[in-house]
Amino acid sequence: MSDAKEMARFEALAEEAYGAMYDVRPHGAKDCYEDACYNLSRAIGIAKMRGLAADIERLTKRLEHIEAVYNSQFRHVGR
Repeated sequence: MSDAKEMARFEALAEEAYGAMYDVRPHGAKDCYEDACYNLSRAIGIAKMRGLAADIERLTKRLEHIEAVYNSQFRHVGR
């Protein structure tokens, strides 16, 4: 699999997990959040290995957005 395809696959898995945060029971949101972060981190890792600065920036911003959403909407749910 090419790096571009693998990076896209990890990004798609991250987006799927992010979307699932809204569909699962409150305690399950953390697992979805962690899956999204893991997969975006994998995509960022590939972009870093290949020196793809624009992709690194885009994916890092997306990761930061997901982290902010989780922290503001889900972190304290169910406690």
